[in-house]
Amino acid sequence: MEAQAKKTVLERSTDFIEQKIAPPLLSLSQVRYLEALQRTFITLMPYMVLGATITLILNLSGLFAEETGLNMLGVAKAIDSVTAPCRPWLLQIVFVTINLLAMVAALLNGYFLGDYYNRKDFNVTAVASAVVAMIAFLCFIDFSQLSAEFDWPVYILGSPSLFGGLLISIFAVEIYRFLIGRKITIKMPEAVPPMIASAFTSMIPVCAVIILCTFIGQGIGEFDFLSMLNQGTAYLVVGGSGPVAQGIGFMLDRLLWFVGLHGSNIVSSVMQPIWATMITDNINAFAAHQKIPYMFTEQWINFYVRCSLFPVALLCTMSKVKRFKVLGKLSLPGTIFNIAEPVMYGLPIVLNPLMFVPWVLGFAVLYIFNAILGILGITPPVVAMTVWTMPAPLASFIGSGFNIVAPIITLMNFVIIFFMFLPFFKVMEKQALIEEQQYEMELERKK
Repeated sequence: MEAQAKKTVLERSTDFIEQKIAPPLLSLSQVRYLEALQRTFITLMPYMVLGATITLILNLSGLFAEETGLNMLGVAKAIDSVTAPCRPWLLQIVFVTINLLAMVAALLNGYFLGDYYNRKDFNVTAVASAVVAMIAFLCFIDFSQLSAEFDWPVYILGSPSLFGGLLISIFAVEIYRFLIGRKITIKMPEAVPPMIASAFTSMIPVCAVIILCTFIGQGIGEFDFLSMLNQGTAYLVVGGSGPVAQGIGFMLDRLLWFVGLHGSNIVSSVMQPIWATMITDNINAFAAHQKIPYMFTEQWINFYVRCSLFPVALLCTMSKVKRFKVLGKLSLPGTIFNIAEPVMYGLPIVLNPLMFVPWVLGFAVLYIFNAILGILGITPPVVAMTVWTMPAPLASFIGSGFNIVAPIITLMNFVIIFFMFLPFFKVMEKQALIEEQQYEMELERKK
């Protein structure tokens, strides 16, 4: 009766998440601005990973020179001699990826937002929206004040202006499509080819957006609108970067996955601008040999907490239940590379009341444990990005700047996850064994 009561509570919790929490979050993730942002950061991901990796390579000698004693062996000097000939073009790669992040994000966000509006009004084109969004962002920069001594690419076009660039791009596209929607355009005869006609259609809206953005950005005395915007959004990043805010996001991720929704995609649609700013700030601080500003980045959660379901797949391979054993053998290689769906839906973990405790509550405890390690400074912060399919111990080692403590903590968390799921898996295995034996006996009777 007690077990039945517990199961009923879990079922009610699942229904509550599925019916009350999930729908508004799903609706939120489908808001046009968040949808455009999500597509923007997915497109940017390869460039951010490349820029972060090159930044790491450029700073390898500094890693070995600081507090390792390896500089005595000439390791740092040897690395410098190898990377020195490549340094100019390596710096160029960092410049066109990380240091131009805000400008490229403004362009992409304008494109995807324009693509959304194009489905409703063919006169609003994605390409025109992208260009007007990027130019509108550049209108807020006083190029007459830039000089070689001022590190303007990083500050103005890089991660500090990321939020500002995204907000300006939304503003520009909204004005652009509003004017087109109100037919405030140059109308061309039907005989004019569509490509030429669309250029004239955009002329008045584009001119209006550029003049308006230039006036706001440059025409109000000494008022620096972009710096004000950057400062304001910096508070938002700091507010969302702490262990509590990140923990709430992570718990929503676990709850949504439990009811069969892709929690990572839903949560990232809201958190991605904050995450992107945090990791790029970490990369820039690492490159400048400064203190790393953020501990609880998306990569920190991925490498240390949401590291892998490999331990669960390993449990399956050790099972006496035939279907669990087959599932384990099939899913084990995938879980090494962070592909969790076979275990999530095959075991299953999704909508399985028995798995609610380790998946939701267990991971909550694991997050708190790792957050404490992070606050104490035991866990190395993440200063580089890796592809999401890289095995977690290797990803944490590279992402932390080759700090050997990082993979040790990741492997320790693997062990914790294994024992976190073990008792619940054993109960599930016992039930499955009884069902399997009954099924085999039934088959024997039929024979």
